[in-house]
Amino acid sequence: MKRCLATLLVFAVATAVVRADVTLVQKTTVEGGMAAAAGGSMPSPTMTVRVKGMRSRTELDAGPMSVVTIVDLNTRQVIVLRPDQKTATISTPAAAATTSTTTAVPAGAIDASIKPTGKSQVIDGIKCDEYTFATSMDMSAMTGPQMPPEAAAMMQGMKMVMNGSMWVAKEVPGAKEYIAFQKASAANDMIAAASGAAGVNIPGMEKVMKAMGSLDGMSYLTEMSMTVEGTGQMADMMRQMGAMKITTRTTSVKTDAVSDDLFKVPEGYTVTK
Repeated sequence: MKRCLATLLVFAVATAVVRADVTLVQKTTVEGGMAAAAGGSMPSPTMTVRVKGMRSRTELDAGPMSVVTIVDLNTRQVIVLRPDQKTATISTPAAAATTSTTTAVPAGAIDASIKPTGKSQVIDGIKCDEYTFATSMDMSAMTGPQMPPEAAAMMQGMKMVMNGSMWVAKEVPGAKEYIAFQKASAANDMIAAASGAAGVNIPGMEKVMKAMGSLDGMSYLTEMSMTVEGTGQMADMMRQMGAMKITTRTTSVKTDAVSDDLFKVPEGYTVTK
């Protein structure tokens, strides 16, 4: 689940100059696959992203899991808040790279592509253009020293394949400000650092980010099918569960002022670096 959400975080970048505050709310639903096997009990995460200048605050609420990630491009800091534990972890891209336990990703382990279809539709009164995307990850390349040998062996021969479409809005209020920050984050390696600091380490994700970087707009509706290919007991079990459908829809975009206090560590939190 975390890996899927991390992928959805990097679907839009652009070249505009930030001029206003933006608050974006997105809702994700998961159907089929592991969700069906779990009796439909998997949470439907809600993500709220607030952008103010060169700072962002992303609140991920997924039922029992709640994580807040603050990215400050001015100070090159990433702050991860755990409200349930009242803890704050502060890191930088350099520190994240130094302490990472993931291994290098072989060439071809991750493939990503995106292209326009030429189709358009109006969603909630917003004109959106369609893009199709395809991403595949060799799961054996995602293992590292932190993974038990038994688990790593089960990943051999497995490939996760994600195909779908994105409806991209260019005229929605706040789109230019939002995607301008995303571009600046990608240029400063802050998106990958933020994902890693939040515990979502996906080697080679920068390749996916570059593919998504061709978009000139904000992803308003994303529909993705995730399947597993390959051989072995784990791959067979995942295939029997069927494809997992993940839909992420923007429910609100506002340009109201965002308080500076939202980008600070709250009082009473234990801070680690």
